[in-house]
Amino acid sequence: MTTRDDQREQTRARILDAAVTTLLESGYSGVSTLAVQKAAKVSRGALLHHFATRADLSAALVEHLVERNETAVRSALSDLPTDLDPVARATRALYDALSRPAFQAELELWAAARTDPELQAALRTAERRAGLDLRRVVDVAFGAAYTSNPAYPLVADLTIALLRGLAISRVLRQTDAHARQLIDDWASLARQIFQHEIVAS
Repeated sequence: MTTRDDQREQTRARILDAAVTTLLESGYSGVSTLAVQKAAKVSRGALLHHFATRADLSAALVEHLVERNETAVRSALSDLPTDLDPVARATRALYDALSRPAFQAELELWAAARTDPELQAALRTAERRAGLDLRRVVDVAFGAAYTSNPAYPLVADLTIALLRGLAISRVLRQTDAHARQLIDDWASLARQIFQHEIVAS
């Protein structure tokens, strides 16, 4: 990669990081190309070179957030004791990672898409890849010993649904104690599903 390519990648990353910050501070309505340009401290031409429209920026933002979430899961896994039950370790790491701002920002985009046809179209295009990326994040947390279990697709889908629900309701909770208990309860149920190799009908 040339120095020019490096600079292009750095500029693109700076724009996306600025978009995440703007999304978290102002919600999706505040994520205009002008606001992101100012936050990233780049020229209008530099922004438009990477993202011609707000929808292009939003679609790239989803992928960027998923990458950040995957990094967060790996970090959360490394912070937990290795002698912890593997299923509990996976679900706790996922909860910790997906409680961070990047996942909250991703949810903000999905919620905004409900009333924004342009964003809806951009996210539909990005959705398939983002869904696969999120599944890969969950795969990383559970590891090969569980992803090869016939029950794994069911456990993974239910884990993602639970985590999304907990993330959405997070703003209404004063503490994480109840959510963490639900995560541990789910880990116990997931262990039984794995043990009996229960599969979705």
